[in-house]
Amino acid sequence: MTDLVSPPPRVAILANPSAGRHHPGDLDRLAARLADLGCVVETVVGHFPGDLARAAATLDVDVVAVAGGDGTLNSVVGALVGREGARPRLAVIPQGTANVMVAEYDLPTRVEPIAEAIRAVRTRPLHLGRASRDGEPPRPFFLATSAGFDAEVVHHVERKVKRRFKKLAFVVTALHRGLRRRPPVEAVVIGPDGTETRLRLGLAIVAKSSRYGGPFRLTKGTAMDRPGLRLVGLERVDVPALLGAAVRLGLGRLEGAPNVVSLPVARASLATLGRNEIAVQVDGDPHGMTPVVVEAMTEALEVVVA
Repeated sequence: MTDLVSPPPRVAILANPSAGRHHPGDLDRLAARLADLGCVVETVVGHFPGDLARAAATLDVDVVAVAGGDGTLNSVVGALVGREGARPRLAVIPQGTANVMVAEYDLPTRVEPIAEAIRAVRTRPLHLGRASRDGEPPRPFFLATSAGFDAEVVHHVERKVKRRFKKLAFVVTALHRGLRRRPPVEAVVIGPDGTETRLRLGLAIVAKSSRYGGPFRLTKGTAMDRPGLRLVGLERVDVPALLGAAVRLGLGRLEGAPNVVSLPVARASLATLGRNEIAVQVDGDPHGMTPVVVEAMTEALEVVVA
């Protein structure tokens, strides 16, 4: 952690007006408060896909403060990782549906504490994973890459329904998709010690975050602020198994259940047998279909914390 109080940082507020809880007035108040604290502030509003990532990749600032959800953060994180030399620090203005990073780091959610945290320049590391598919650039992630049932739900949630009903949209879609048959995920996992494990799963989550879907504890085996990934998988994804997993996830006791596999990961290949393909998601957004290779990254960013 750092605690540097001068000089005041140069700050770019990057806003996604399509975020689930977009409040322009909060951003205006944040900019005004940062200016009162001596910061040089500019605001960039992303009207088209890629606008905020391009801003994060090129702006000459000390801090990028991202107003949006986890998907918006993912695009900015990818842009920051791609920069050469010193990278701006990342601050979070939670205006999305889940905002898992807020729960992971216990980040402030109100304008005044966010401004004071940015001004104080207190940070913790943000370690990352990356997901690679043939013919595409690797995609960094800070939450999880998964294949199977939950990724299928992400693929089928309509954007307008998600914006209106937020987390409930995922629940309704999950109930609708839960009765469908789907091929298993064939996972080949290389552990940090080089050990290879082969698994057949109904759902495979390669997690960077310890949390999932907001405040819910997925695993104790990894976290955003330390290196490493962890695979958390369900062997079965029939309706009783999914309901049982949901209850245990809500209680923070998913690991250790008979239907649950959990092991550390340096590299994981997620695929299916034959011509079948299944959905893949990265940080809550669709990311095509299997096969996908997931591995830990050596790069780390700095997140502004209270």
